[in-house]
Amino acid sequence: MGRIPEETIQQIRDRVDIVELVGRYVQLKRSGVNNFGLCPFHGEKTPSFNVNADRQSFHCFGCGEGGNAISFLMKIEGLGFREAVEKLAAEVGVEIAEERTSPE
Repeated sequence: MGRIPEETIQQIRDRVDIVELVGRYVQLKRSGVNNFGLCPFHGEKTPSFNVNADRQSFHCFGCGEGGNAISFLMKIEGLGFREAVEKLAAEVGVEIAEERTSPE
């Protein structure tokens, strides 16, 4: 199995809307460029989970979890990196052409 080129990963990140992605799992309330909700990674009663539309990132001020669309999908669905990238690529219509790695 080859390596997924960094350009392909960046193209996927550019096409995925993290607010829409996270919104499938967390009820978000918009406040400017930020969207707040209850963190899906720890129990809480006051929303401390922030999704930033401009930076396309998430961060929980309660537990410290944070990252981008790929890391969110990995954490929320228990996927590996490749699985998360492939799932998002299929959703946004990016074809993955793997780099050939030379055998060691």
